[in-house]
Amino acid sequence: MTTLFGVVGEGNIHMIADLVEDHRIRYVKAAREDGAVLMASGYASVTGEVGFATVTHGPGLTNTTTALTQAARSGLPVVLLAGDTDAALPHGRQRIDQAALVAPTGAGFQPITSPATAVDDVARAVGRARAERRPIVLNAPVDVQQGAVAYSPARVNLPPPQAVAPDVEALDRAAGVIAAARRPVIVAGRGAALSGARKSILALANQIGAPVATTLRAKDLFRGEPFDLGICGTLSHGPAVETILAADCLVVFGAGLNSDTTADGSFVAGKRIVHIDLDPAHLGRHTEVTVAVQADAERAAGTLIEWLGELNLRHASTLCTEELRTRLAEFDPRSEFAPYDSGSVDSRELTLLLDRVFPQERTYVSDSGRFMLPGYAWLHVTEPSAFIETVDFGSIGLGLGAAIGAAMGRPDRPVLLTAGDGGLAMELPELLTAVRYGLDLVLVVYNDSAYGAEVSITDLLGRAHDISRLHATNFAAIARGMGASGLTITRPDDLPLIAEAIEKRRGPLVIDVRTDPRTPIPH
Repeated sequence: MTTLFGVVGEGNIHMIADLVEDHRIRYVKAAREDGAVLMASGYASVTGEVGFATVTHGPGLTNTTTALTQAARSGLPVVLLAGDTDAALPHGRQRIDQAALVAPTGAGFQPITSPATAVDDVARAVGRARAERRPIVLNAPVDVQQGAVAYSPARVNLPPPQAVAPDVEALDRAAGVIAAARRPVIVAGRGAALSGARKSILALANQIGAPVATTLRAKDLFRGEPFDLGICGTLSHGPAVETILAADCLVVFGAGLNSDTTADGSFVAGKRIVHIDLDPAHLGRHTEVTVAVQADAERAAGTLIEWLGELNLRHASTLCTEELRTRLAEFDPRSEFAPYDSGSVDSRELTLLLDRVFPQERTYVSDSGRFMLPGYAWLHVTEPSAFIETVDFGSIGLGLGAAIGAAMGRPDRPVLLTAGDGGLAMELPELLTAVRYGLDLVLVVYNDSAYGAEVSITDLLGRAHDISRLHATNFAAIARGMGASGLTITRPDDLPLIAEAIEKRRGPLVIDVRTDPRTPIPH
C-alpha cells in the first residue's frame, strides 16, 4: 500500500497515524466516507492494483454501503480498513453489526480477531481482494487495535488469479463452430482486456476474417483498427448494427453478454455463439450459447490461432470488406442525429466537442444519468483502463470520488469527469478534496436543471413534470467558492470558450454547461 483514502474518526485514527508516521503512507483526506471508497475504486481501476480506504465504526461504515455495492458489482479489488467498536461495550452509541451491514453489498468481510492474528488477517484481506476481485472490509475493533504483538511475516499465501488454459475438448468444439462460420464477429469484454488478449484476438480476427467489437467495459480496446466496430449493443452505431446483425457467429472473449451487449437479444438471435470466460459463472448466464469454454482469453485465443491455422481456412465470404473499412473510417456520429434547437447547448454536440478538445491521453470518468450515453459512445480513451463508468448499481452521484482516485493513481494524465447537476449535488463536497490536492481534473456538468431520466418518465406519464425539475444552480460559482476554477456556458455560441479554459487550466476546473433534458440521446 502506498496510498490510503479515508475519513478519520476515533475508530481508525490510531491506525492512520501509524501508517502515515511509521510507514510513510500517503493519506488522502476525503470529505465523506463513500467518497473515500469511491476514490480507492477509481485508483484500482486505473492502476490495476488494490485500492485502500479507511473509515471509522458505525456511521462511518454505514456511509459507504452504496460505494461498496458499486465497487463489488464493478469487480474492483479494494480493501476498506474499518474500525469497529469495543466488544466489551455492547451498547455503545456507534455500535452496529458491521458484518451484517456489509453482506448485502456484495463485499467480503475479513475480521481482525486478535493482535496475534492481525498480520495474517491483513494479508488475507489483500489477497482476497485480488483473487475475488471485489471489496473486502477489514474489520478492526478498537480493543484489538490497542493490543501489542511482536511482528512476524504473514503466514497467509493466497495465490493471485491464474491464467486458466482451456479444456481441450471444449475448445475443439469451439474451433469447429468458428471454422464453419462464414460471417464471424469477435466481441471482447473486460476479461479480455484484463488478460492482455488484445494482440492475440486481433490475430485471430485477421485469420478468420472477423470484425471486432467490445463491450462497454472494454471500451476502445481495438481503437484504430480498420475493422473495429466499437461498442457492441444498444450503443452500437449504424455500420456496427448492420454488421453484427449480418453475422452468423459471435466469438465472445471475457464478456457477460448481458441485455445491453446483446441489444435485448437481437444481436444473438439466430447465431451460433462461442463464449469464452475465465469465470464459469459467467458462461451462458444471460444468453444461451452454442459452446462454453472456461479459459483465460489470451490462452484461448492463442490456442485457437494455432489450431485454426492448421486447417488453412479459406472462407468463401467475409464481413471485412473494403466497403465496411471505408464506412468505419468515415463514420461521423452527426449522421445519426438531427439538430435540436432549444436555445441551450445540445448535449450531443458538447460531448463531441469534449472528445475533440480534451487531451487524448486522458482518463475519462462518467457519473450516471441520461447524459452519459453520448459519452459512452463518442468520448474515446487510449485503453479500457482509462475509462470508468459508475452505473453498475444504477446510482447517480458516484463519479467525483472515482475521478479523484483515478487522478491520484495516474497523475500522468488529466481526468475528464462528466456529471449531471442532480448527481453532482450529491457528491459536491468531494470537490474540496480535488482542490486540496490540486488535481488535474476537469468536471463538465451537463446542467439541465432536472433529473433528466425522470423527465423522460414524467413525459411518458403526461403528468407532474415539475417533480423531476431542479432549481437552477450555478456550479461554476460554487466551484470558485471552493477554490477551483469555474466557467459557465449558457448557449451554443459560448462553446469555443471550453477549449480555451481546458488549455489554460491550473488545478480543478468546473465547466457548467446549460443543457436541455429533452435533447434526444443515442439508444
